[in-house]
Amino acid sequence: MRIKGFIFFLLVSTFAFAQEGLISDRPGQTFSSQVLNKGSVQYQQGFEWRDFYSRFGDGPILVEQRELSADASLRFGLGSNIEAGIAYKYLGRNNPILNDDFTAESGDPTLMLRAALPGSSERFSWAFIVQSSFSNLDYRLSASLNDGPWGVSANLGLYHDEFTDYSAQWTVLLSYTLPKYSIFAEVYGLSLNSANRDYLAFDAGFNFLISPRFAWDIYVGNQIGTGPAVGLFTNYFVNTGFSWRIR
Repeated sequence: MRIKGFIFFLLVSTFAFAQEGLISDRPGQTFSSQVLNKGSVQYQQGFEWRDFYSRFGDGPILVEQRELSADASLRFGLGSNIEAGIAYKYLGRNNPILNDDFTAESGDPTLMLRAALPGSSERFSWAFIVQSSFSNLDYRLSASLNDGPWGVSANLGLYHDEFTDYSAQWTVLLSYTLPKYSIFAEVYGLSLNSANRDYLAFDAGFNFLISPRFAWDIYVGNQIGTGPAVGLFTNYFVNTGFSWRIR
């Protein structure tokens, strides 16, 4: 009930403050290169259904594992060129081949710092982003270029945790934006990592601007990869969520 009350508070707060445009990391995997204005507060929420498919011998292709997840982030504009944030993810996982019971787990809160780099403008922007929890470190360079309704954004960075010494990660997103909605297609991957586990993924979807401070999105994707422990794998996912400018 406390969680529902908190979400309701965010909903009411969205319509209580002065109007300001959205700058969101959603949808997709590409983090925005734009920094919130000083004093701005924004909430982002996502929900995802992901199925991992595999085939045993000559048998049928089955859903070996299923994941249902929810991730939330809260962003704060600290100044004209810097912002901070906190994110949290909750995950439920099961094996449909054996039973329908889900095992719930949650990660450590993740802290984020985003700083705009010199030369950023309305047409071109770039920023340095650092994210860390108690067990990992993610730092990346984010850039975007806009020409009329068309836009392209990209991230390039490194990731480190207690199991992986390093992983190079990248994303490229192409979007077409109209006043009330936008469509996008994205490709992203993981490579050059010490765990020798690589993947390539694709997703595409829509983002709808319900109000100047509230947007809802939905997208679907496919990820294929390989690793020493799991061999060749593939999974499909559908993700939906929203972004709220609280202040």
